[in-house]
Amino acid sequence: MKKLIILIITIFLLNSCGAVTYKQIHTPQDNPKIEHLKQELLTVSNNKQEAKELATLAVTYPKVLANRYHLVSPPLYHNFLVNTGQRKRGLCFHFVEDIMQEINTRGFKSFKFRWGRANADKINEHNVIVVTGNKNSNFNDGIILDAWRNSGNLLFWRVKDDPKYKFKEWAEGNARINP
Repeated sequence: MKKLIILIITIFLLNSCGAVTYKQIHTPQDNPKIEHLKQELLTVSNNKQEAKELATLAVTYPKVLANRYHLVSPPLYHNFLVNTGQRKRGLCFHFVEDIMQEINTRGFKSFKFRWGRANADKINEHNVIVVTGNKNSNFNDGIILDAWRNSGNLLFWRVKDDPKYKFKEWAEGNARINP
């Protein structure tokens, strides 16, 4: 009996420490949001395959990161935990870096990814990914991908329609996220 208990505990620990992929996090409840984001992405690029893939990744991968970061809500409380050393990652710019690392493995050709930054170098600085169709696209017409503001639950809308922040493109950030 003792060996059985040890075996069960070992299996539980191995399963709970396994890597989580965004496909494992994708639930049927995500489908309407994925479809809505796909339609928004199709307004900046007409590549349906890439729009679907990017929408799926953008909606589901932040949940992987939320698990990896041991995210708590509200986001400002999680920031406090990171800034006091109780958590390693989970600030808004961590989401930008980590989502972009995953995006860059996909080799999207019909989208350009830009780093949006509001309130630079202030206590309420905020960072997001902005998706546009190509190099000549207007940054303010781009689509914000914001995984931090709602604790791993992606929010998205046009840069010019953001209800709280006035984002500007950050060239130094662009160099960090575009290989």
